[in-house]
Amino acid sequence: MALALLLGVAATAAPAAAQPDLTRRTGSTVADAAVPGWRWQVLRAASADGQRHYRIRVAVPQQTPPGSGFPVAYLLDGNAALMETDSALLQRLAASPRPPVIAYIAHDNDLRIDPDARAYDYTPRRPGGEDAQRDAIGDRRNGGADAFLDLIERDIAPQVEALAPVDRGRRALWGHSYGGVFVLHALFSRPGLFSGYAAADPSLWWGQGRLLEEEAGVAAWPSPSPRLWLWVGDGGGRTPPSTQPDRDPGAMDAMRRARASVPPDATPRMAERLRGRGLDVRFETLAGQSHGQTLGASLHRLLETLAASPDAPREGNAP
Repeated sequence: MALALLLGVAATAAPAAAQPDLTRRTGSTVADAAVPGWRWQVLRAASADGQRHYRIRVAVPQQTPPGSGFPVAYLLDGNAALMETDSALLQRLAASPRPPVIAYIAHDNDLRIDPDARAYDYTPRRPGGEDAQRDAIGDRRNGGADAFLDLIERDIAPQVEALAPVDRGRRALWGHSYGGVFVLHALFSRPGLFSGYAAADPSLWWGQGRLLEEEAGVAAWPSPSPRLWLWVGDGGGRTPPSTQPDRDPGAMDAMRRARASVPPDATPRMAERLRGRGLDVRFETLAGQSHGQTLGASLHRLLETLAASPDAPREGNAP
């Protein structure tokens, strides 16, 4: 109950703080620097309709690969993820016995967050015609998640996994916020595609709780079942309202109404339900972290877990 109240307060106060700075540019990142133990490759891909283009920066460990191959992490919002990756993290990973290949999947521009492209690529299609495929916030087009998942499976992952020996039983997909929506949709629709699914503060309110319906529709997990990491922030790192940029009152009201469509503790409740259905779920509340701050905090946790996990390799279906 205490957790629910805490998360409820955070959800009520978060809409202003949750909006990213849509004008922020990537700038220089670790991909532009020489970090010992790593080499970088740049790959490109395009959507099937040719409307969206992607740049994938891949960090490949230079050490001798383990016998089973390197773990691999596919990271959505690749530009933002790069900005949260520092040389100290990469050096720690390089010193581990099993550093992961890291694929930063970004839209092919220098925006930290591309709001229109991600609103389409990271959200599943809802029942109804094209009028139903509109975002509650910003009226952006939704519904491209399955096409984007096809692209990752059939184009991006094969390119990434041709760069180094990869342990196909240790393949993780990570996303934050709308990226978390995509990760959970991938888990519920293609649970055998990855061995690990990692969702940081997923926007479960999207589509009036559409992901809760997808969760209920899962009949069974593959064998072996995948692992799910779920993180939420407790709102402790919110920016004070006086420092927030001006927000459109209509968009703020739409955000509040959207968030009210699911319980404030929807994510921990989902973790409990999925664990009860036999899924390996690792849930963590990130103390002192706002919605935005959970991006970097969860990313570091996932990469270090992949590098240090003592678990026996799992066999999974690979693209």
